[in-house]
Amino acid sequence: MEVELQRTLSLEEERDCKTLLSLCNLEEEHPYDTDLDYDFFYLIRNEGEKETGIAEGILALLMGYKLGEQQGGKDVLLCLAFVHPKMRGQGLFTQCKESLMDDFRNCVFRFMKKGEREEEFSLSFPYLYTEYFLEKKLEEGIAFPGEKRIYPYGEVYFSPYNEKTLYLYGLMVENRYRGQGKGEAILRDCFEEGEKGPYTGVILQVDSRNSPAMKLYQKMGFLVKEASSYYQLKKRKKED
Repeated sequence: MEVELQRTLSLEEERDCKTLLSLCNLEEEHPYDTDLDYDFFYLIRNEGEKETGIAEGILALLMGYKLGEQQGGKDVLLCLAFVHPKMRGQGLFTQCKESLMDDFRNCVFRFMKKGEREEEFSLSFPYLYTEYFLEKKLEEGIAFPGEKRIYPYGEVYFSPYNEKTLYLYGLMVENRYRGQGKGEAILRDCFEEGEKGPYTGVILQVDSRNSPAMKLYQKMGFLVKEASSYYQLKKRKKED
């Protein structure tokens, strides 16, 4: 079984990849988005149903894109990988991974896996951080507070996520006011003192490395709705 690098997918390849993702999602506690908006794709095709006993056209998929940041002067690629549930443990992921490292020698590789940190996974791929998707249900609906609200000690930013949910995409407290409960004061003002309206929920994303923000949001009643953990892929020693 050979690994093929594709920059774009044909309609048939896109259909087969989405079928593989759907099969993998049935096996996962946290399903993945079947969106295929990535910069490159490594495919291992099903060479024959008689040999594999599998009807689906794609047995393994590794896809990724450039994050737009650098580490050690090298571009960082964010990657996801999927192997057909009936073909796991047969080295297909390793084949895709080695092709990736050969083709992108001057890049740093970061893998994303849904859910909290997994010790078994991080033994081979050093753990970096977890990104949490948090959600809060409001006791009473509020009106849109505006894209930007400015306070004497900080700022907060919102955008509508849907007709009933707000997306909080930024909260800033000036350095001299930190540790004084000002972040909590800003959020309480937005959630409890604002004009009544249709928004009954608030969502946001927070990095596990930002522990003060995580503690604040949990104190304010935000609950973890989804988590994605990120791991570093180390290159082979001979390439170091």
